[in-house]
Order: sequence, then C-alpha cells, then structure tokens
Amino acid sequence: MHTEQRLHALDAVRAFALLLGIVLHATMSFLPALAAAGWPIVDNSPSEALGITFSVIHIFRMATFFVMAGFFARLLIYRRGVDGFIKDRLKRILAPLIVAWPIVFLLIGLVMVWAMTKAGKSFVAPPTESVPLPFPWTHLWFLYVLLVLYVVVLSLRWLANTGIDRDGRIRIAIDKVISLITTTPIAPLLLAIPVAVSLYATPTWIVWSGIPTPDNSLLPNLPALIGYGTAILFGWFLHRQMHLLQTFQRFWVLYLVIGVLLAIVCLSMGGTPGMTTLPVLDANNRVLYAACYGVAIWSWTFAAIGAACKFLSGESAVRRYLADSSYWLYILHLPIVFALQALVSDWSMHWSAKFLVIVGGSVAMLLISYHYLVRPTYIGEILNGRRYPRKSNDASLPPAKSESNIGDDMSVLAALSKVQKNYASIKALNDIDLEIRRGELLAVLGPNGAGKSTAIAVLLGLQQPTAGSVHLFGQAPNALDARRQVGVMMQEVTLAPELTVREHIDLTASYYPEPLSVDETIATVGIGDLANRPYRQLSGGQKRQVQFAMAICGKPQLLFLDEPTVGLDIRAREAMWETIRKLLARGCSIVLTTHYLEEAEALANRVVVINKGNVIASGSVAELRSFVSRRQINCTSSLSVDHIRSWDKVGAVKLIDGRLSITTADAESVVRRLLAEDVSLAELEVRRAGLSDVFTELTQETV
Repeated sequence: MHTEQRLHALDAVRAFALLLGIVLHATMSFLPALAAAGWPIVDNSPSEALGITFSVIHIFRMATFFVMAGFFARLLIYRRGVDGFIKDRLKRILAPLIVAWPIVFLLIGLVMVWAMTKAGKSFVAPPTESVPLPFPWTHLWFLYVLLVLYVVVLSLRWLANTGIDRDGRIRIAIDKVISLITTTPIAPLLLAIPVAVSLYATPTWIVWSGIPTPDNSLLPNLPALIGYGTAILFGWFLHRQMHLLQTFQRFWVLYLVIGVLLAIVCLSMGGTPGMTTLPVLDANNRVLYAACYGVAIWSWTFAAIGAACKFLSGESAVRRYLADSSYWLYILHLPIVFALQALVSDWSMHWSAKFLVIVGGSVAMLLISYHYLVRPTYIGEILNGRRYPRKSNDASLPPAKSESNIGDDMSVLAALSKVQKNYASIKALNDIDLEIRRGELLAVLGPNGAGKSTAIAVLLGLQQPTAGSVHLFGQAPNALDARRQVGVMMQEVTLAPELTVREHIDLTASYYPEPLSVDETIATVGIGDLANRPYRQLSGGQKRQVQFAMAICGKPQLLFLDEPTVGLDIRAREAMWETIRKLLARGCSIVLTTHYLEEAEALANRVVVINKGNVIASGSVAELRSFVSRRQINCTSSLSVDHIRSWDKVGAVKLIDGRLSITTADAESVVRRLLAEDVSLAELEVRRAGLSDVFTELTQETV
C-alpha cells in the first residue's frame, strides 16, 4: 500500500469518527439513564438497543480521532514546518472554535428552552459539577482539547530537539518499542494501562460513560488528558513508522473480535444508558472493568484503522466529499439533532423509525448547507483548506487541502524560496526559487560557477542563506528528523582509508533509524567483490560506487547525487543508472547535478538550468527542448560548406569526418533544398535538439 493510499484510508477513519458522533448524539433522547440524570429531551419510545449503540461508539470514537490527529499533526509539521503547522492550526482549529462556539451554544440553549416548553416542563438550568474553571464547551470540547494537546506535543518536541534528545536516541528507542509491541497483538494491552489506571483512580467515574467527556471546564479532566494524550502521541510516533499500518491491516479482524468481546464484558458488568437500572460495581470489579475498557479502546481503534487500510485505501470521490464535509457536519449538528429529537419525542412511532428521522434529517440538512453555503465559500476554505467554485464539476477539481491531502505543496519535499547567497560582493544565488517534488528525479544543470553547488549546500544546511527561506521535509535543513530522511553523494569525498567497504556502509547506516542491511546495500549497488577491501585499495570509479552505496543505505526519501558517475566505466555507469531508476520506482526523490547532459536526458523527470545565480529554465526534457527551435541535419553531400552557410535560416555548418552537420531553425525547407540541389545526397539524418543544445543556447543567452 502506497503512502497516498494510506492517507486516503486514514482520512476516512478520521471522518468516520466525526460522523459517528452524530449517530451517538442522536441516541440520547431514547436513553432512560440520561433521562434519570436530568436530560431534558426524553422520547416516549426508549431503546436499550440504542443504549448499546451509544456505549460501543463511545468506547473508541474519540480515541481513534486523537490517534489520527497525532498522525496528521506530525505529517503537517513534516511538510510545512512548525511555523506552518501553527498557522494552519490557528486557522483551522482555533478560528472555527472561536466563531462556532457562541453560535452553537446559543442555538442549543434556544432548542432546549423550546423542547422543555413543548413538553410542558419549566426550564431549569442543568446541574453542574463542581469543577475548576468551569466552561460549557458543548461538543466542541474536542477542538479545545486538541489545541491543549498540540501545545503539549510541540513543547515535548522542543525539549527533545534542544536538550534531552538532541541526537534522537530517545525517539529512536521509542520507535523500536512501538514497533516491537505493534507488530504483535499485545499492543492494546500495554497502551491500555495509562487510561485504565486513570479511570480507576477517578472517584467520580461513572463506569458506563467511559472516559469522562471534558466538556465543562478549561482544565480537562485527568482521564481525558491521559487517554487522549496517549492517543495523540501514539499517532505521532505512528507517522514516524508508517509501515506499522500494515500490521493493523493484517490483524484487524483479530482486533475487532477482541474489541467486541471486551465490549460485551463491559456492557454486562457496567450496563448501558439504555437501561433503567444500572449495576453498581465494587472496587475489584471496577479494576476489572477499567482494564477491559482500556483494552477495548485500543482494540476497536486498531480494528478501525486496519479495516480502513484494507478496504478504503483507494481514492473515492464520495469518500473525499464526506471527509471534507464531516468537519462542518460535526460542528453544527448538535442543535439540529436536539431539535429533531424534541420534534419527534411525542410521536406515536417505534424508536427505530424516529431514530432514522433524526439521523437522516440532520445529515440531509447539514449536507445541503455544506454544499451550498460552505463548500464554495470562505468557510469551506477555512475548514477544508480550499473552496470549490459554484457550478463546477467537483470530480474534475483537485482534492481539498486536508491534512491528508494538503494540495500541491504536499508533494514538495524540499524548497528554496527567494533565497539569496552572497560572498562579499559576489551574488552566488539571486532570489532563487527551487522545489524538489515527491517521486521525481530533478536534474540541476549549469556551467561552472552558476550556483548549482551553492543551492544544494543551502538545501542541505551546509551553508546559510543571506536571505530567503529553506525547507527540508517541512523543517529547517539542520533538523535531525529532516536529515535522517536524506542521502548525499558529493563529488569530493574523503573517507577513512583503512576501513573496509563493509565498515564504511555499516557506520553510515548506523545514523539512520531503519536502514538497509549492509548486505542489502552491497547487493543493490552490485559491489559484493569490494565488500571486504580497504577503501584505500579502490580505484576512483570503485570509490564512487562505494560512496553511492553509503548514500542509499539509510533508505532516504530524498537523495542528492553530485556528479555520481564521474570516473565510472560505461558498464558501471549503466548499472548505477539502473539502480537510480529502481530507487525512483520505489518512491525515492533524487536531485542530480551532472556535466554529462546525456545522463540528465536519460534519467530526469524535470530539469532546472541555473546560470549566474538565477533559474533560467525549468521543465521536463521535452519542454526544454521546445525552447530551442533548432534541428541538426547530418548528411553526405557534394555541396560545399560555404554554399550551404549562405542559405537563409541556416546557422552553423561543419564538415565532420566527411559528413555535413547543419544547424537550422527550419529543417524542412533546408532538407528540401538539399534534395533539390544535390541528387547524390545520402545518409540523411534529421535530429531534434538535445539537452546539450538546449543547455548551450540557454546559457549563451544569459552571458
């Protein structure tokens, strides 16, 4: 399963968690336990089945959401950097919370007054718990807690990067632990410990309610902080090892079975809000219940993620639309659901029919409002990352900028933006913009002193720009997380002469979290006969092959190759080209600087030409060829060089080894004249401009 497929699946999981919230809240008027606790909207057709529905959804829904939130948070930082992440979260989390909360709170209040009036009840303010810093968040508490946890995670990340884990060893150790436990079905058992302990240690814990909803205070309750904090941290580290998603996919049925069995245990022990009388648990049973509930949380969460990866990994316009709309639907659904509950509460109908009216009516109204009032407006731009024009075919439009598909900028792994680099009075780079995109081989060409090496050095953090910004995997180039995803093969390299080839590769691989084995690296590059030889005994070409092996041993997502085939014979060069093509096919992005223009022509998806510190051309090889209208005509002819040189639209004319070489912007007319004037014309060949012709013409124009 490719990365983008995983993201489709995980975005579906996040949307599913939000949409399940509408179903959960639609059950509330049918639950006797809530009515006994003072809930003002009470239906005349209570349902124990909806009580079970409420309880099962409540087990895993928000934990699953916060796992996805942690995963996409690191993804966003990885692609936009911390500053970009903060700006995005302020726009798409804080702004909707500030704007939506007073509107939703007012509407809920009005609906509640109307519902109680309709039922002939006097309005009485609901009882409130004695909590510090009380605040009625309603169902929008999840946005507030999300912001709180973002602050916690960013603080921990800052502490790690600046102090306690500068070399990344702690994070690598955590990665190994998570990988170890996740590749076996015991992960839910271990991850359940923090939330189970916090639930049992909470004296006011109502067991059937699971993790207490932190909707009534500016200080979230401890079980919610621990439970959802664990979830968001797990999602964060899951993004560091996305291959672990395959484990969830492989074991999703097992996780589902465990989750269902534990849900049955919890429901039988603690009851459901659909029951009129709820059991009371003693201390021992509360311990057992908390343990079962904690494991059930993670079993259901892993089952949901695994099932999505298995069945929802493909791109779907319908799922994409529902994922985009889910944020709006969840923000606004509660007053509509409550209003429909109050409307149907005294109807003489079975609870199942009324429940369908509530869910179906709410979703229908919300989808209509989303399609016409949100999707094509600035609100849609805030919630979805872009707005869709009215009266347009949405299927033909690019997907919205959710965290799982942030638009074109998601494909950019590294970028220079308006970068200047000065050496005293010499301007090596002049407001240069350069992007390296996912899955491409970018060839950077230019004459000596053009600024190629400086641009690459700035991207790698080896030099600091005089002005402008530099991003490597959404971070500063010297960030450890970014550097661990990069492989580099420079033109001038000095390595320890006494170490063997195997030792050099092993040492380099040790800097990466999940490298290829030494043997895999050696086999990939085809240098098995060199493995045990000291580096000093190698020829120049063999040293380049070893340096190439060291560059790829860490399984980099981005590979910089500076004149990689210098000194190689034809056979070794072709072998390296083949390895480069295989790396591209596996998703590695490559930046190639070379003076062998046929190398760039053979390998590059895109070419950038730099001269005098400026990007003077960018595009595919075919696009760059279109910049040059010249064609090369080769033939044997009795006509003289001087005679042909006098023709219109003929540039250079040379006689090479008895054959004429004619450069022209109008090959057709020149060929016709050659045929007309020389009946003995032979060995005629017309060739379009090659990359070398383009390079020559472009760089000459900027001299």
